[in-house]
Amino acid sequence: MSEIHRLWPQAPSAETDWLTELCGDGTTGFEPPRRPDAVWVLNAMYEHESGPGGLSHHELRRAALAAGAIDPARLGNIDLEIGTATGGGLGRAEHPGPAHRRLRWAELSARCGDPMVPEG
Repeated sequence: MSEIHRLWPQAPSAETDWLTELCGDGTTGFEPPRRPDAVWVLNAMYEHESGPGGLSHHELRRAALAAGAIDPARLGNIDLEIGTATGGGLGRAEHPGPAHRRLRWAELSARCGDPMVPEG
C-alpha cells in the first residue's frame, strides 16, 4: 500500500449516500439545498412626529433639478442623482434629532397592508 493510501484510505461510496439524498447527484460536487428563509438587514428609518409632510426631500430635490435651480451632484463623471442612496456614512444610520421617532418596519408594513415577509 502506498503512503498516500495509508494516510487517506478510500471510503466506500455508501458513506456519502446521506449527502446524495440531501443534495441530489454529486457528480461534480454537492451544493447545499436552498433554504426557504433568508435574512435582510434593513437600515433604521425615522419619521417626524407630526407625520408625513406634503413633499418628501427627494421630491423637492427632483423638482429643483428639473427646474435647473440646482446642479446635480457629481463625483467625477458619475451622476450621483441616479439611483437610491441607502443608509448613512459607512452604513450607519443615526437618529435625525428632536421631533423624530424611529419607524419600525413592522409598523410600516401594517400601514401599507403588505406582509413583513412575503410568502415563498
